[in-house]
Amino acid sequence: MTNDKIDELKTQATELGNDLKHKAKEAQLQGEKAVDDLKHSAEELKLKGEKALDDLKKDVSEQSSETKDAFSSKVDEAKAKLEDTQHSIQEKFDHLKEEASHKLDDAKAKAAELKDEAAAKFDDLKAQASHKLDDLKKAATDTINKFKG
Repeated sequence: MTNDKIDELKTQATELGNDLKHKAKEAQLQGEKAVDDLKHSAEELKLKGEKALDDLKKDVSEQSSETKDAFSSKVDEAKAKLEDTQHSIQEKFDHLKEEASHKLDDAKAKAAELKDEAAAKFDDLKAQASHKLDDLKKAATDTINKFKG
């Protein structure tokens, strides 16, 4: 029965370790998903910017030389906005990357903490089992000695 408890504790410790691994992997996947989503958004914004630029070029080619000057100004504005947008996206990307890193670090720390707790509980239960086994051995020895004596 004592071995069963020890085996059960080992199983529980293993399950805790597996759960922690899964949680850490899930946090990593969530971080990677956030990064992928941000990259996708950046690509969409880049495509929209390129489309707007292409639309502007088409309009300018159909208009007079006076309009070309206005177009040049709009192109410069679009470029500035695109640069601003790219900078903003990069900042958001860096921020999400940092958050994902912190969450992964937190998950790793929690996993290590839970592992330590499980190991401590296992050691405690092992000590209790050993103590009870010693008590049983003593009781058996006392019983045998009573029958002999």
